[in-house]
Amino acid sequence: MGRMKSGWIPLLCGALAAAMLAASPVAAAQQQEKPPFADTPQGRSEKYAADMRDLARVLGGAHYLRILCLGNVDQSWRDFMREMMAQERPRTRQELVELFNVGYRAEEQRFPVCSPAAQTMEAELKKRGMRLADWLAAYHKD
Repeated sequence: MGRMKSGWIPLLCGALAAAMLAASPVAAAQQQEKPPFADTPQGRSEKYAADMRDLARVLGGAHYLRILCLGNVDQSWRDFMREMMAQERPRTRQELVELFNVGYRAEEQRFPVCSPAAQTMEAELKKRGMRLADWLAAYHKD
């Protein structure tokens, strides 16, 4: 193998750090920020659908972390999901259930036991979920 020039080391470290950051679910969620939607009825409808899907994943992850640390007695995130789905069409409901399960399984893989990191992640998901829920609620007021 040839030797790398010293100028490549910072680039390699930066690329590795970026790859690791991009691999984390939080970073992935942030990178998946939706492209700007047109300020038209269709654009608002597309944003609404995208935010609903995102919220379903967030709720699934938060639900897993909540029951991991507090036990099955606390079903608050699942209950929130049920209330949200009651507002949607049947076809949309199935997609939301699938995305809830995707979020659940993603956090289950990351956090096999309750830890301070798991509790912190639930708090982060809660904040993200509340922002999404606020926007979605505002959509229904219009």
